Amino acid sequence: MITRFNKKFFQVFVFLSLFFALADLASAKIIEGETAPNFTLKNLEGKEVSLSEFRGKFVLINFWATWCGPCKIEMPSLETLYQRFKNKNFVMLAISNDMFGEAVVKPFVKAHKISFPILLDQRLKASNQFGVVSLPSTFMIDPKGKIIGALYGAEDWATPSNILYFENLLK
Repeated sequence: MITRFNKKFFQVFVFLSLFFALADLASAKIIEGETAPNFTLKNLEGKEVSLSEFRGKFVLINFWATWCGPCKIEMPSLETLYQRFKNKNFVMLAISNDMFGEAVVKPFVKAHKISFPILLDQRLKASNQFGVVSLPSTFMIDPKGKIIGALYGAEDWATPSNILYFENLLK
């Protein structure tokens, strides 16, 4: 039986744990111009994928989750961007932070007709390396592996100005 004291103690413990975890992550925030940290995660087919495999290409990394409202809103525009530039020197990696991994991500991907690569980060290894504390968080990496941009929050990736940015970047 959980007593009122135990419940209160548990709530304080959880709060403090989250506070210190987030404070620690915030100090690890990525800075533009730095080399992106390498990671290896599994895709939805169970194959291991490393960021280093894409050296020589521009890479857009989007951290997201199926339970994240703003993430769901921006997914169609990410698909549009991917379809437009997938045959250029461009790769998109969507990294899911869903705790239940493939079990919830696969149905979401199928229902929303997402065709870009999805990686699973259930233990938040890559997310922590990138200092992600909110979703969605998106990072742009140049062919040399340097971070050239970071965006925290949802974006409409299919606007004319965003399409023009990527057209100029990928010339």
